[in-house]
Amino acid sequence: MLSTALFRTGKFVVLERGSGLKSIQEELNLGQSGYVRQGASPQMGLMEGADILVIGSITAFEPNASGIGGGGIAVPLNLPIVGGLRVGKKEAYIAADIRLVDVATGRVINATEVEGKTSSWKLGGLGGGIMGNVALGGGLGAYKNTPMEKAVRVMLDNAVDAIAKMTPESYYRYSAKGQLLGMTGAAAGLRPGPATGTIIGGGQRFTPGSKVLFSENFSSYSIGDIPTSMKIKKGQVEVASFHGKKWLRALSSDVHVFKKIALPKNFAVEWKVYFNRGELDFNHYLYLGGEDSPDRFEYVSWRGGQYPLWSGIELKTVPKLKVGVIHHIAVQQLNGMMNVFIDGKRAYHAPLNEGIMGGSLPNRYGITMVFKKANPARNYNVLVTDIKVTKYTGSSKK
Repeated sequence: MLSTALFRTGKFVVLERGSGLKSIQEELNLGQSGYVRQGASPQMGLMEGADILVIGSITAFEPNASGIGGGGIAVPLNLPIVGGLRVGKKEAYIAADIRLVDVATGRVINATEVEGKTSSWKLGGLGGGIMGNVALGGGLGAYKNTPMEKAVRVMLDNAVDAIAKMTPESYYRYSAKGQLLGMTGAAAGLRPGPATGTIIGGGQRFTPGSKVLFSENFSSYSIGDIPTSMKIKKGQVEVASFHGKKWLRALSSDVHVFKKIALPKNFAVEWKVYFNRGELDFNHYLYLGGEDSPDRFEYVSWRGGQYPLWSGIELKTVPKLKVGVIHHIAVQQLNGMMNVFIDGKRAYHAPLNEGIMGGSLPNRYGITMVFKKANPARNYNVLVTDIKVTKYTGSSKK
């Protein structure tokens, strides 16, 4: 009841840490199992961490009723059970001790006691108008339409109001419309001890160009075919079926596949890749141009269990790539910037004329995919599909 009321105030981001968390974990595990349709499974590593825990205990529980046995009532959010039931009072009464604890430091930020009495039924504060339609939780259903129900709702109304007032302003990071506020909290020197919370960077999600220049998902080929839409410059490949789709499968230890295409000023190259092993030299590259072009530095390298690479530099802005998981990779040149996206999240971002990129851009005549150390006979399989080259035009450049 308390977590529901805190959420309905609109003042807090409330995280699921009760029984629902187990369901979330099961859904995430199912998404990684291969049973869920491609692109529809949730991604690991995106859950938020809490800044504050609300901890407390019931210190008094006195319903205005008789014939009720002993036992404790626990407020949700895993609050401990303390004390028993007492009867015979003229009006129902409940009280609880509440503490706000900083997750990062374990420090108690604030603490108070809140009460609820039947005679105080006129709800005010933040919870007023909210607590009246929050369903009774757990074993409290036995007190529906009794003085105790009113006392519980008054107590929780007071608790919501107290939590809002006890939370220091430095912990509030969003406006009423959900917009990130300016420099506050630890960054402004307002909060003692180590800083906590989610760091918000400038990363963005991948969006392809509006005009498709080349697309290949191998669906027009039969299993075992050698695709003709791309030139096999070295090694052996075939079309294989996996996870309900057609894929390009490397059959030898050194495979080079080239697609000649004039890459425009603003473009994106994207594809999906799957590795079933994470060995040292078992990897996959995509070069802009050919790997023998004058500027060989523009390439993405992928190996299971490791960080992805852009031109030899580890991209530690994203988690290590997992073996046995289908990953989406995209290289984007847009408005004078070069970007690399891993599973939709930007992992690299730099101007074209700085650092490892160089400014002459001599290798915009095609793309080359390279596969190293594939050996299906030993169960070293690497697959790619949904290869697409798109062009950004007009408003899609934004």
